Amino acid sequence: MTDGRPELSIVLVNHNGARCLRPAVESLARNTSTAEVECVVVDSGSRDGSWQGVERSWDKIRVLRFEDNIGFCAGCNRGAEACDGRLLAFVNFDGVVEPNWDEPLRRVLDDPTVSVATGLLLSPDGSTIEAAGLEIAPNMATYGRLQRLPRGAAPRDSSDVSAASGALMMVRREEFLGLGGFYEPIFMYGEEADYCLRASGRVVLAPESALRHEQGHASGRWRSPVRLYWPSRNRLLIAARHLPLPSLVKSVAASATFDLVTLAQTRNADAAKAIVRGWSDGLSEMRAERRARQPDQRSAAAKRLVSFREAFREHRRLGRL
Repeated sequence: MTDGRPELSIVLVNHNGARCLRPAVESLARNTSTAEVECVVVDSGSRDGSWQGVERSWDKIRVLRFEDNIGFCAGCNRGAEACDGRLLAFVNFDGVVEPNWDEPLRRVLDDPTVSVATGLLLSPDGSTIEAAGLEIAPNMATYGRLQRLPRGAAPRDSSDVSAASGALMMVRREEFLGLGGFYEPIFMYGEEADYCLRASGRVVLAPESALRHEQGHASGRWRSPVRLYWPSRNRLLIAARHLPLPSLVKSVAASATFDLVTLAQTRNADAAKAIVRGWSDGLSEMRAERRARQPDQRSAAAKRLVSFREAFREHRRLGRL
């Protein structure tokens, strides 16, 4: 301990995680190498009792319980505020960390030019890459680098990436809180892109760190209404917050095209309602978000995006277009 404080604080946000929370915390207990560690499980309005008794899985755990679903962003922020560690890690409640996951991320953050460290997200069996860091598309959506490639395709050494996944990332707690944490109006989906664009330092992938991730526990199946509403809304908010006007116009057009393609593929009334509601809410909130950043910060953010051609090529490879 440093001044009675742990070196590392870990925050997991849980929502109805009866099938996945316990394996997640058991993997942290088994595979975390930092001795001076604490773990806060933030329960966000669960109705399945999943938070109850989780402290018995690891003596480093305490639970912060909210009766309502406050969202991933607010859940992470409340957990960060309740912690004391110099370093702060966010780990998804539906993932299992591999041995020694924390040490490579800590090592990356020894470099003062780095603000965010992240590791590999893998399929549940560890054989396939879900994300080796994130790219930010022109419509402000994020997607996993090297997605669906074999694990052997991951880089061997640390490398800079555009953004880190909120499923596995480490920051300096003081810096995170100083930036206001995750932007809570986002609620969920897109918070990591917004945070990484606000962070002053580099975002670095440490491929020796990994989390085996099983998606869909909190927000349902692929292209469920929840997973359509929040991204369609939040892409507009994040574009308004971070992009200069010419890039903003292109981003909104790209978002419209992307969602029209999604609607054509799903042909589902609930999906259509979710996307229309996302656009209605997002457009109404964009003007207020223009105050968030300065012109030089917007120009720098625009340079972090991949090209339309690169984003299109990647989505074609993944069979999404």
